[in-house]
Amino acid sequence: MTTGAGTEVHRHELVTRDPDVAHHAIAQAYAEHRPRFAGSLHGFRFALRTAQAGSLGLDRIVHSMDARARTGPYPDFMTVHVLRGRFRFADGDEELLAPAGAVARYPLRPSVLGWTDVVGTMIRLPHERVAHVAAIRTDTAAADFRFLGLAPVSAAKSRAWAQLSAYLHGLGDEALAQPILRASLVDLTATTAFTVFPNTTMTAGYLPQPRRMTPAVVRRARAWLDEHAAEPVTVAQVAAACGVGARGLQAAFQRHDGRSPTAYLRRVRLDRAHRDLLAAEPGGTETVAGIARRWGWASPGRFAAAYREAYGRPPHETLRG
Repeated sequence: MTTGAGTEVHRHELVTRDPDVAHHAIAQAYAEHRPRFAGSLHGFRFALRTAQAGSLGLDRIVHSMDARARTGPYPDFMTVHVLRGRFRFADGDEELLAPAGAVARYPLRPSVLGWTDVVGTMIRLPHERVAHVAAIRTDTAAADFRFLGLAPVSAAKSRAWAQLSAYLHGLGDEALAQPILRASLVDLTATTAFTVFPNTTMTAGYLPQPRRMTPAVVRRARAWLDEHAAEPVTVAQVAAACGVGARGLQAAFQRHDGRSPTAYLRRVRLDRAHRDLLAAEPGGTETVAGIARRWGWASPGRFAAAYREAYGRPPHETLRG
């Protein structure tokens, strides 16, 4: 377990050459399964590294043997990015072979899973969280949301998910522990999930346009965002505070502010980071990276670029005074 400046990030690692220990760990981490092995147990190697940052789970698995297993249902939304070897999924009438480089979604019901000398990275998120974000973005009922396939809708979407996976797995605990940044990462993951993997929102009928909002709604939303900028915030929370729908609020911002609520909030947080840089004691313990993470920026490079564009100089110059 490690702790950042915000909330704890729980990490666990297991390395073993005992198949029974390995599959007990898999059952505990994911779902009950009954594996059958192919080949010799000599040289077997298994490693599982897990990180739990709030509702976001990030895992890396190494399993050197060929195996086939009947698995129980996976209760969460979970994907694998295959780095080596291959996975084979059989979910009812759907069968998917995922070679190295591919991404796939784990079935939400009992299924058959096979793998061949694999290394893969997994992303986990509660299914309800993805459904909630999809409902907000599309004005549909969260209870009606379902995934419809195991493979991404296109090669481009597959690459997008692989890039997201690499990005998330490259983050350290200091970033994952920051509440604002973590909330943004969960929202990014959920939003990307329902655009990458086929689901009911892609087959929904025509969605009526949101009713036109007045500039007063945008002013109320900006005031609310100014007040709550230091907290994890979602568009749904802002819309609820203003008594309007999420799509309507987003449309109002584009019409009357020329940007999204998220873009407005990002600028507010950049201004707060600027304030903290100015207030920091020269030669003290504050760092540009630490202040950036505090206000939701995972990448110091992107923060520096945004800061330079806004203030005309790099953030480290402000920090030095």
